[in-house]
Amino acid sequence: MKKIALILIVGVLFLTACAGPRQKLSPQANVALKTANVYYAQRDTDKAQVYYEQVLRDNPDHVHALTRMGDIALHNGESFADRSVEFNRSAYGYYSRAVKNYEGFTDLKDEDYIEIRNLKRRMDGAWARVFRAAENLQTAGNSRDAIATFEIAAAMDSTKFEPLYKMKVIYQEDFNDNLKAEQLMLRILTIRPEDPAIIGEIAGFYYNAGRFSEAITYYRRLKAITPRDTNNMLNISACLVEMGEFEGALLETREILELEPNNVDALSNAQMIAGRMNNNAARIDYLKRLLLIRDNSEDYTTICSLLSQSQQYVDLITYGEKWYNYDNTSRYAVQFVILGAQNTANRTLEQRYTTILRGMQ
Repeated sequence: MKKIALILIVGVLFLTACAGPRQKLSPQANVALKTANVYYAQRDTDKAQVYYEQVLRDNPDHVHALTRMGDIALHNGESFADRSVEFNRSAYGYYSRAVKNYEGFTDLKDEDYIEIRNLKRRMDGAWARVFRAAENLQTAGNSRDAIATFEIAAAMDSTKFEPLYKMKVIYQEDFNDNLKAEQLMLRILTIRPEDPAIIGEIAGFYYNAGRFSEAITYYRRLKAITPRDTNNMLNISACLVEMGEFEGALLETREILELEPNNVDALSNAQMIAGRMNNNAARIDYLKRLLLIRDNSEDYTTICSLLSQSQQYVDLITYGEKWYNYDNTSRYAVQFVILGAQNTANRTLEQRYTTILRGMQ
């Protein structure tokens, strides 16, 4: 037997002593337990297993027999690589039962708490081996077998979300099965209901699928956890735009700007929403704020067009010149300045930019 068995032999006599008074056995089972311990100490795990099984038939909750059965299964998982998942799954089950029974005792001592902690560590080790086996199958491209093994890991410990997430990725990337991926993400959410990353991913999944009312439910759930996350608030606004709820979208965007007045994405979003609402005055204001932060030809085109339509010629000159200073190849910038000069009777400015325009032809 490998060193794992040698390590686990430590404490055999202690376990037998402390378990006895709390876990009665028939005379025949007591003999079987002593015999099993002798074989186990001699590293003859096959014969030891036969007698530990006899003990468990007499008392299925016997913590020492359960522990030793787990130890034997764990050892077999190392000895028989092709059956590693099977044996580690079995080991986990025995350890789990032992822990449950230990924790049911009313007279736990310090030594018992130590043993419970050690059992939980062995459980974690057995689970990790199954999980790694699934990862290896995934890496090798055996997607179906990987899913089956990840399901085993998920069933072994329902508090861990990692196997479910791995399966979700396989269903999405290998099988293009968004229904399965969705089901798995919702299972993950029951394990980690307050995890911002999980909630955000579910919201993004629904958004990318065009299911905006479902997406916004999760984006708002995320907002309750991270109320100052402006990227999430932009996502809420985007959902509302897609749903045609422009007033709500603009309110959400204004909330971002209260937190971050110079948030370029929010200002750009606000001017776009104002345009969808045909609120040109608000759109011009947001564009002016944007152009204080950055130069952008598209923004200059939009604001100059709006200023021209609303006959705000003084401002049209201002932004037409800013545009030209940013991009002196833009004929539109020059033409807007000329238009503004003509409507404000600024002959000098008109002549100057007319000359510039001729030089561009």
